[in-house]
Amino acid sequence: MNLVLFTGNECEPCQEVEEAFRKRYKEELDSGEADIVNLDEEEDAQQFWMENDLPLAPTMVVVSDQKKLITILDPKELLEEAHSSSSQ
Repeated sequence: MNLVLFTGNECEPCQEVEEAFRKRYKEELDSGEADIVNLDEEEDAQQFWMENDLPLAPTMVVVSDQKKLITILDPKELLEEAHSSSSQ
């Protein structure tokens, strides 16, 4: 299974979520278990996004090794997690 964050160009919420995602999932990104994909630059990602009727970026999903959608996660939770840990 892989965790994927879909982002886009000129998307301020995407940049915020991407920063929190990079901090929270650093080890997973390094090992290839997590990925950040720009919908404006990668056609395969656009196709996956359309086929699965995903919400607008930023969007976090879990996919199987066969590239099948398992679940959609709320990227706002990452921001809330980042804000709560920085205020402690």
